[in-house]
Amino acid sequence: MLECYELFFRSFPAEEPFQRALLRLTPSGMFTAKQRKHGCRLARIAAVLAISLFPAMPASSGVLSGREFQNLLAGGPEGTTIVFQGGTDKIFYSPNLKNKLRSSPELGAGFLKQKILQNTVTEGVFIGATIADGKWRTISGIAGIAADADSGHGVLTLLQTFPEDTSIKAFQKRDRLYAVVIVEDAPGGIVCRRSHWEKLFALKGEPKLVTVPCEFTVGNTVTPAGQQ
Repeated sequence: MLECYELFFRSFPAEEPFQRALLRLTPSGMFTAKQRKHGCRLARIAAVLAISLFPAMPASSGVLSGREFQNLLAGGPEGTTIVFQGGTDKIFYSPNLKNKLRSSPELGAGFLKQKILQNTVTEGVFIGATIADGKWRTISGIAGIAADADSGHGVLTLLQTFPEDTSIKAFQKRDRLYAVVIVEDAPGGIVCRRSHWEKLFALKGEPKLVTVPCEFTVGNTVTPAGQQ
């Protein structure tokens, strides 16, 4: 499967972060025999998301590690909601809940770590809500916190999923939105560095991050139980 990575990798500039992202994927153990037929598309997804682990982060010791990020989002049994500045943009993350993908026998609850991002320290599901054109828009899917092998910095990767995502073949058929979030304990307080939602297959380089104040609330304040 290495040739699949090499072909995709050549579409990016030969820069150090991308080279490291490719080398860390260890693709030889990533696919079962059943999955090799469709492996190139999954290899592309894995490469795109691995590259998302290396956005232009500040040279700051305040960026939370993968384990620190995991502990921050483990404040309640149901999960935690990240509320970005203004309260009109939220992401609920839960390591305990499951959706169709995480419940399927072929993909499973460890899908990100086992098939896509091997540096993942924890994974779960997310529901995101934002106001666009005056209306609330929701995005849901799987999410994982991965740790950079050099710095230990934690990156929350959010990957949109659909009810049809119950097999490798189905998962690879469809383009989907993704975003990343990094948390920093800055001198002025906690801030989040986050990317905009982008189409996975349209990636042309590292995700561009914007810095916004953020808060963390125990429980699901995106879609409370009575509204789900």
